[in-house]
Amino acid sequence: MRPETRQSLTDAKAAAEEVTTLATPSWQEDRTKALAIERLLMIVGEAFVRIRSSEEGMLEQITDAYKIIGMRNVLVHGYDALDPARVQDAIEQSLPKLNRELDGLLS
Repeated sequence: MRPETRQSLTDAKAAAEEVTTLATPSWQEDRTKALAIERLLMIVGEAFVRIRSSEEGMLEQITDAYKIIGMRNVLVHGYDALDPARVQDAIEQSLPKLNRELDGLLS
């Protein structure tokens, strides 16, 4: 694994873990917390964009890596079309698995 790939995976893992910590049941009602969660999700997606550029085969080992990049694109470019329910679903359904997969890749 290239050093820049490892760094991107580490960055994605740290951001995903922080989302998990911040995503309390009422996170959507707290604008500051919602913005922080959105920013952290952008970091995860951007880390995967960088991995795609440096070592794309690594993304094949991450479930929904390209969907995560797609969410990053919506967060950055289509913020007005963002569906909070979709973000909540990603947090509840995808982040636990993503964290496990990133742990495995980094170990």
